Amino acid sequence: MTTNRTRRDFLAYAGTGVALTLSGCTRGGSASSGGDGTKTVDPSKGDGTIDLSAYTDANIEWKKHSGKKVNVGAVQHAWIDSIRPLVPMFEKLTGIDVVWNILPEQQFRTKRLTDVSTGAGKFDVFFMDQVVNQFRQAGWLQYLDPYFQDDDLYDPDWYNRDDLLGVCQEAVHGAGRTKKWTGMPITVEVHTMFYRKDLYEKHDLSIPKTTDQFLHNAKVIQENEDGVSGLVNRGQKGYGMNVYTMDAWLREYGGKLWKSYPEKSGLDTDVAKKAGKYYVEALQNYGPPSIGTMTWSEVVAAMQQGTAAHVMNDANLFWGTLADASPDGGDIGVAKMVTPKTKESKFAPGAFTWQLSTSKAAKHSEAAFLFMLWATSKPTQRWMAIQRSASFPTRKSIWSEKAYEKKYGEEFSKVSLESLKSAETEPYDAMYPVWAQKYSIQLQKAITGGKSVDSAMKKAAQQAELTVGGN
Repeated sequence: MTTNRTRRDFLAYAGTGVALTLSGCTRGGSASSGGDGTKTVDPSKGDGTIDLSAYTDANIEWKKHSGKKVNVGAVQHAWIDSIRPLVPMFEKLTGIDVVWNILPEQQFRTKRLTDVSTGAGKFDVFFMDQVVNQFRQAGWLQYLDPYFQDDDLYDPDWYNRDDLLGVCQEAVHGAGRTKKWTGMPITVEVHTMFYRKDLYEKHDLSIPKTTDQFLHNAKVIQENEDGVSGLVNRGQKGYGMNVYTMDAWLREYGGKLWKSYPEKSGLDTDVAKKAGKYYVEALQNYGPPSIGTMTWSEVVAAMQQGTAAHVMNDANLFWGTLADASPDGGDIGVAKMVTPKTKESKFAPGAFTWQLSTSKAAKHSEAAFLFMLWATSKPTQRWMAIQRSASFPTRKSIWSEKAYEKKYGEEFSKVSLESLKSAETEPYDAMYPVWAQKYSIQLQKAITGGKSVDSAMKKAAQQAELTVGGN
């Protein structure tokens, strides 16, 4: 498999809203392509193997739940494609069968909510995201702490929790809102900037470090290249769309989502308005006419088609679908998110982590815990990253390995790791999906010129306070 193919593969299945219509329920041990469309390889041909001693050397009773089945609820994602070839090994190691329930993202969220809120307990383990505290406070999630204290199920020296990236540890503690473990991290992504290296060379531009330098570069290219906009970014409403990229600017300008939770929102502070003006005016001045409705997929398409000079800041995982097969990514470069040159500014890109969680209604939570432990252990994560296409290991030791740098490119590895060290996890509260959606609508109105940034941010703050305070 070429490097190019590897990069493109992992993004062909990347999560965060991939518009697939595939769904299904398949056994993890199957070596053929499942009814869900996930590509797998034949583990009997050696592609899906790790020496079992990598697991049996651990002081864990892997066979404790032999004969049970673990139902995994998941969205279609590169993580699935990368781990499935190894699942027969888990089944051999534990005697536990893995049954996949893979759904398009929105359909999965609806089914997950129904499963845990009604106590049906079909899913023993499932993908968890921004609603972690909504589920936690509703009493639906099961904390993992008791399992970490069970000598039959957990070996601290073998697992080495300290190797998990800081942003991932924060994410699985309710986005930093609880000391208890709400799940285990399976993926991580961080905000970065992508740029056209060929146009930088043509116009003698330097890689920007500040927002002013970035805007200068966008302006030069837009004014001198026909049919090329200075930048693209998510302008579409949605807490996973414009808010996902805007909130990093809010932090970089020195602001916070909340000045004092839950009484006082930080969205109408002076620094938040300043961040909002930068974000909105950059999109208005250097984005294409459709910038107010662009989703992440349209952002990626614009860069692929050569109609944009930069992706201002978005998930580093786009690297795989933007860069070509050359070691340095060809005409597309990756760099750290720029920083505003103000007194309060700091480098603070956002990080997002998918985690695996189990509910109080789950029927086989101990078996599910063994699956989570195995899936997030270093042997498994390393194999997924190096042998397959999981460029998003949650263990910091893997990011700096030579084998990882060789596969994904030294620049991508360096930029991503440095960004991850300074990244911050969004502090999702229980009502975040509600008020952040309203905030995104106000932000979109500002982007499309329907209202001023000050007015939009003020309204967003009022709605956030009313939503949380009225809960």
